[in-house]
Amino acid sequence: MAGLLTAAAVGGLISGGSKIIGSMIGGGKRRREQKAAQAEFNQQKDAFRNFQFTNTYAGLENVFEDATVNLQASQFQAQQTDQALASSMQAAIASGGAAGGAQAIAQAALQSKQGISADIARQEQANQARMLSAEQQLQADQAAGADMMQTRQYQQNQQLLNLASETKLAADASRQRAHNQLIGGIGEIGSAVGEMNFN
Repeated sequence: MAGLLTAAAVGGLISGGSKIIGSMIGGGKRRREQKAAQAEFNQQKDAFRNFQFTNTYAGLENVFEDATVNLQASQFQAQQTDQALASSMQAAIASGGAAGGAQAIAQAALQSKQGISADIARQEQANQARMLSAEQQLQADQAAGADMMQTRQYQQNQQLLNLASETKLAADASRQRAHNQLIGGIGEIGSAVGEMNFN
């Protein structure tokens, strides 16, 4: 039985020694792989960190800011009205029309001019409403763009943190496995030596 124990002790020494050597050889390979993975990770992290987001809503312009009133049509209408009233006035004078007719023509001219002014005012009011509506939409789009940028920045930082955490956990686990293998090998050698001493 003493020969059998000696063989078991020798087997323990061999097994423990090979685990220690394996942990050292495997440890070197793991360190090289870890170094290469870390370099790749750093490169990808830098590329991810340096990615430039852009606010697609920045620099928008209010397209109605420079809206104009169509004065040409109003001027044409005023000229036509003036010509029509002048013709009516000449006809009234030529036919010996009364002063009341001239007064009516002057009143019609005044109403016509007021109508033209009201039309210009409607155009200006419509332009102002469009300009304000466009400005409101522009500000809403710029605020949405800024919010989107903040959200993207937060997500980018979160992903960088997750990547760094995963890499650290993997490196820690790899080193722990190598350490456990080394301790296991030392333990097996210790057990084998203990068996040899008892025999």
